[in-house]
Amino acid sequence: MNRKEFLQGMAACIGSLALPKTLKAADFARSLQRASAESEEDFWKLVRDQFVLDPDWTYLNFGGLGSSPMPVLNSLWEWTRSKERVPNPGHDEKAWWDVKEKLARLLGKACRKEDLALIGCATEGINMIINGLPLEKGDEVITSTHEHVALNTALLNRVQRDGIVIRLFEPDIRNGLGNVERIAGLINGRTRLIFVSHVTCTTGQRFPEKEIARLAREKRIWFALDGAQAPVCVPFDIVDCGPDFYTCSTHKWVMGPKRTGFLYVRQGLLDALRPLTVGAYSSEHYDIRKNEFVLHSAAQRYEYGTQNDALFFGLGRALEFIETIGLERIWRHNHALAERFYGGLQEIPGVEILSPQEEAYRSAMIGFRMKTQDYAKISAHLSKNRIRVRPVTEGNLNSIRVSFHICNDGGDVTRILESLSKL
Repeated sequence: MNRKEFLQGMAACIGSLALPKTLKAADFARSLQRASAESEEDFWKLVRDQFVLDPDWTYLNFGGLGSSPMPVLNSLWEWTRSKERVPNPGHDEKAWWDVKEKLARLLGKACRKEDLALIGCATEGINMIINGLPLEKGDEVITSTHEHVALNTALLNRVQRDGIVIRLFEPDIRNGLGNVERIAGLINGRTRLIFVSHVTCTTGQRFPEKEIARLAREKRIWFALDGAQAPVCVPFDIVDCGPDFYTCSTHKWVMGPKRTGFLYVRQGLLDALRPLTVGAYSSEHYDIRKNEFVLHSAAQRYEYGTQNDALFFGLGRALEFIETIGLERIWRHNHALAERFYGGLQEIPGVEILSPQEEAYRSAMIGFRMKTQDYAKISAHLSKNRIRVRPVTEGNLNSIRVSFHICNDGGDVTRILESLSKL
């Protein structure tokens, strides 16, 4: 290939990456308002039109990996292009804190931006919590059998390194508050930490977080939540829920860019959770000659080094997108689809529903399996019909998980139920 052919090829490649223009936030809000006045159908169609998902597929796996809407994709492109034109190793402090301010609003009225650190993903946050707490040999951690690989491996790594002990309970899907009793039954004098999912990755079960938090406070035990499946998926106020530590990947339900997330540390507990990795932005002051090192007074102490600003400013756009639609409206939409699917599963012979029996502990994710069909065969069958779901092997469930989000509609529910009925 000569130089001319190479440049022509590069130009064609770059041209193919250009993203179409999207509505500005104010224009999008006005368009949504007009569509809402027409009908719910028009409203949600306008929302769905903001995604570039393959129209030939029914995507039902936001719990695995979300798709970012056009405002986020355009922001990524604009910020990346800007940074490549004028490279700068630092980031705009005001814009960075603005993202945290928007995130704090998403998480509840009492949440402060100072309690939030912007990190890469929930896996990173889980490791920050497990490795940052002063756990010693013989100290016990309580968790469930339905946790994600990120939590399981982080705990097992500390078992091998420091000799901590893991205590397990099987989630109670019949009685939500029964999970509090199961946790209480495992607590003893060596228990230091309760660490569970806010919403499980297996069946979409929401644990009774407030009651678990109350139990942990009474017993003087730290309480942490893996929130990868919770923000936007279910309504809650992070301070009211009562966790000491909370972490989340924002590339799922929040629809932010991949490799974005956050760590929340309850006010007053910063000194309990020591950051194991520090760098630029982590400290208020340091002097290597005097052996002086003062960590940042906010959760910024868990942030360090050069960041890809475009990712987190794109997250800011995702938060604006959610705010424009409305958290409560998103929940009503997603919950209605999930409940319709839940009811439809009950009509299909041989289906075993694994999600909680009490609606209060169900989310926008529903888990099930079939008594006469292997989960891999179910997944392959749905894929053949161009329906994307998530096979679940955690907890030896060997089941299927279906997620419903704002780009889905009633037709998607009908489509997957009809496909399953053919089995």
